[in-house]
Amino acid sequence: METQARLDNLQWSLATVVFIIVSSIALGFLVQFLARLRGLSKAEQRKLFWGVTFAGPWIVGFFIFVLGPALASLYYSFTDYQIGDSINWIGVENYRNLLSGEGRVGRNFNKAMLNSFYYAVIGVPLQITAALIMAMLLNNEIKGIRIFRMIFYMPVILAGGPAILLAWRYMLGSNGGFVNESMRKMAGFFFVFDYIYRGFIFVVEALNGFYTGIVHEDPVGPLKYTIPAAIAALLFLSLVRGEWGEGKRLLAWRGAQILGIIVFYSLLAQGLIAEPVDPSWIYVVGIVALGMIVLLARQGKREVRYVQWGALVGLVVIALAALNHVEFEFTSVAFTRYLIPLALVATAVGGSLIATWDRHLIQIITATIVILSVILFVRLIPGQLDDGRLNVFTEYLTFGSTLDTTTDQDYLEKVYPVASMSPFWIYGLVIAVLIGVALLDETYARARRYLATGALIFFALFAIGSFLDARTYFKAFEEIATAAGKPVYHFALFRQAIAAFPGSDRVPLWMNSELWSKPSAILITMWSSGAGMLIFLAALKGVPQSMYEAAEVDGATASQRFFKITLPMISPAMFYNIVIGVIAALQTFEIVYILQTPLTRDSLQSAAFLLYTRTFSELHIGEGAAMSWILVVIILTLTVLQFRFSRSWVHYEA
Repeated sequence: METQARLDNLQWSLATVVFIIVSSIALGFLVQFLARLRGLSKAEQRKLFWGVTFAGPWIVGFFIFVLGPALASLYYSFTDYQIGDSINWIGVENYRNLLSGEGRVGRNFNKAMLNSFYYAVIGVPLQITAALIMAMLLNNEIKGIRIFRMIFYMPVILAGGPAILLAWRYMLGSNGGFVNESMRKMAGFFFVFDYIYRGFIFVVEALNGFYTGIVHEDPVGPLKYTIPAAIAALLFLSLVRGEWGEGKRLLAWRGAQILGIIVFYSLLAQGLIAEPVDPSWIYVVGIVALGMIVLLARQGKREVRYVQWGALVGLVVIALAALNHVEFEFTSVAFTRYLIPLALVATAVGGSLIATWDRHLIQIITATIVILSVILFVRLIPGQLDDGRLNVFTEYLTFGSTLDTTTDQDYLEKVYPVASMSPFWIYGLVIAVLIGVALLDETYARARRYLATGALIFFALFAIGSFLDARTYFKAFEEIATAAGKPVYHFALFRQAIAAFPGSDRVPLWMNSELWSKPSAILITMWSSGAGMLIFLAALKGVPQSMYEAAEVDGATASQRFFKITLPMISPAMFYNIVIGVIAALQTFEIVYILQTPLTRDSLQSAAFLLYTRTFSELHIGEGAAMSWILVVIILTLTVLQFRFSRSWVHYEA
């Protein structure tokens, strides 16, 4: 039996070698044949034949082990495939459940994605900061510097191993763990460090408690207005301060683009995959596409063709999705709700594709955008203007309240979230003002400043008013719970964290609390920042010392030399580390797999870990494939945005 098994292995090995050789030669002949059809010389044909033949093993392996499984997973994502059951086509049902947060899996996926964004938004800047500090420390020619470089880089080699991660799990133990014991002893020796240590515990628990309350199922009430309004106020504050320049115009334009993409993906998750597709989305696609067409055409860019054809393809997809759910009768009301906007938008986009660009065509398209916007606004009136929903703006600007009652818990938890104004109005208003600020040139400099200043005042007052209303909202929960003699579960972790300043006996509960699970993962990634450190160190070596000497002669301080010379010169390395760090953060897996405990599983799990669990543990291949493609789209979008927006701050040598 053992001899037969060895013979079988030998036969399969020989068959694999023969397959690789034959497929590589066949691929070479195919390329040679195509080269002959294109009329290339025999010498060029021989070069292509031998080049492709020797590269054949990699090319064939790519098609078999990369492209093939990727296409298979894309197909599985549209099915209900489970191992052991038959495969049935279900369309976008998996994507609909995941993106809309329906069911247990949908809710878990949303939480996992938020955890992954936490690792990217919080962890990547801390990791890059740690790498840059280490690189600057090692960028000194002192005795024994090579030993220090080896020590600083060693965690990169060790960090990915399960043994090291298990060691970290024991070191981060709440009782007797090396990290906590070391911190407590240092706090006992130095009273200043004791206050810093307890302040660190207070800040981390407060921030993570607030984050947990926001992303979990607790109703956030007016806070859903406070956060975007505060972000908008900070953005317009940066535009108002100082002199206006091209950098600020770029900031306004790119801010509008980023917010627009976020809003688009949010609306995509909620509306475009709805069943059936709402006709309002036809108007949305038309407004966005025609607006981009006008802007790109005025700038004379070739990308306008891609937008035109992409809009037409999008309209076809919407039409097919709609026809799948309505009766195919031209006289039916259901069909005309789709036919009229489709005809209007398709005519405008198709006309821009075949017509000659001149001033009259731009005016016609602009008028079409205005008409579509008015129609879309009228369609939104039944959903957003009924019961005075948009009175939120006037109430918060005058520091009023939008709460009808503060004594009914059902109203606060169920009625208010549904009956209140959508926060998308705020995002849309911010995008519109940013576009206006970016488009106003120096001829309208005063109007531009008035617009930015007015937006700053508006959103600042709106943020303050909504925050005061949020305090009333959360206080109402406390009063209701107190009257009923029950504990307050609403934002319980945040309330517990800020109830009192930590005492001297408090320690971080790294492995036992959802307030500390994600910081523990980030701590380990910061410890293993040696790869980024190496990139920064190479970049620092390339900064000419003469630039520092000239700046020092001119009286520049150390901070000025760092921000004006060091950072611009190492910006390519910074950009590389940011791109790689964000991709790695969104794919976090090993740390979650090793560090998770029953108490921290939900708060620690990332999208990649949930994908693994759903696919290989629970054997739901279709849902796991859909998760993987959603993650691919997000990573691809973020990477493209980083490359696009890097041109303004990444400086390459000529």
